[in-house]
Amino acid sequence: MPKLRPIPLSRALPSNVTALESQRVVKRTYTLLDETEQALKALFDEPKFRRLRDALEPEETVEGSIFADDIVAAQMIRKVASELNLHQVEEADLTLLAQKLRGAERRFNAARSQRAKAADEPVVTPAPAAAQG
Repeated sequence: MPKLRPIPLSRALPSNVTALESQRVVKRTYTLLDETEQALKALFDEPKFRRLRDALEPEETVEGSIFADDIVAAQMIRKVASELNLHQVEEADLTLLAQKLRGAERRFNAARSQRAKAADEPVVTPAPAAAQG
């Protein structure tokens, strides 16, 4: 005669989002790159920051070299990170922050290398929604 297994007790859905998050199996941890991306988005509309990130050639830079512009932008990232409570960014050294800043820009297809390569490609604008049928 086969053994009978007990029927597992069912659970109700969590009562709210906070309860749902608390029972998540894999907790979301934010990396330095994720925090740098948040700071990038916070600074993106700042004119000085955009000038530092805009140059594709050394002649176009604000501080005389792309590396120097990256370091000054990293300093701005570090400053805004303290306002946004991004502790990993606050504690990171400037060279690492500059590297993560370039990585965060790559997530948006906006890194210098990506924009320089795109200069050779024709600009394609999406068709209006009404024309797409």
